[in-house]
Amino acid sequence: MLISVRHYKNSPVGKFRFGNQKATGGRLFYSEQTMLPMKTRLTLLLCFVLASGCSVQHDSMNAILWIQTSAEYQSNSEMVFNVAESRLTLLRDKQDVTADIDQAKSFGCNVGTSCPGLAAAGLIPAVVLDVDETVLDNSVFGARLIENGEQWKPGAWDDWVSEKSATPVPGALAFIERARDEGVAVIYVTNRRCSVRERISEGSSNQSCPQKLDTLENLVTAGYPPLASADMLILQGEQPEWDSSEKQLRRQHIAKRYRIMMLIGDDLGDLASNIKKTSVEERARFVSNHQSLLGRYWFQLTNPAYGSWRGALSGKPAQDYLRLN
Repeated sequence: MLISVRHYKNSPVGKFRFGNQKATGGRLFYSEQTMLPMKTRLTLLLCFVLASGCSVQHDSMNAILWIQTSAEYQSNSEMVFNVAESRLTLLRDKQDVTADIDQAKSFGCNVGTSCPGLAAAGLIPAVVLDVDETVLDNSVFGARLIENGEQWKPGAWDDWVSEKSATPVPGALAFIERARDEGVAVIYVTNRRCSVRERISEGSSNQSCPQKLDTLENLVTAGYPPLASADMLILQGEQPEWDSSEKQLRRQHIAKRYRIMMLIGDDLGDLASNIKKTSVEERARFVSNHQSLLGRYWFQLTNPAYGSWRGALSGKPAQDYLRLN
């Protein structure tokens, strides 16, 4: 029997909390506290009291193992980027079509439909991508949390960002190289947050956002082409009005100069606004209502480790969401 628990240091047995993650603005690999049924708690207690051989498993173990070891993860990522790559030339040349809901509305149109005013604006065609688990694989960070029995913390995440060790997501590098060859701008919008590090010396550049320099360098060390301008990477909090994990305002900023022809990410919030904090049912309806855009203008990668999907599992224990018939 496998029982997911949280382990805390300084205890030979450890303190344990029960339940599953409730997403905040950060990148979580652990869950917030929700109570398990009494029978499960008693079983867990009995495991430790009797040393009966129950296996204690971290909440994210299966998700991180899937990312790091499964051929299915690789094939899924390659498939998403292959399909996106096959659409590059077509969408570059369709100057009257946008993939962004707000940009379409600003020209009185719908996503994926002809919009004469957009064509007349002469905007530069661009692909907008998320960074983490879209072009950079951070599963090593998740694996370290599991190995050390730790949970996600802002400081630990920032240390990982400063390490600049994330690797490319399968398929992403070939796609981005092809986009550049097709004359399409590549713009990254990430929820990596700008914050001052005390250990940065006064002479260091970009003190207000060292995470930006770290991410730019990590992209290059991972094999991605250097950006023509640092402005092509937009972080959360880089401007005061961009403090939210919602990317709407940042996409609107991009849309002033670029025609957003394609959106790619591992979270529904990378494709549309005001959807991250909605319920399971509302998210499902949203996808059903916009299914014609998937694989054509919107491209969604799979991330079982964290994301706004876990935040939707709130208000009741996770097992209550299980479908049993």
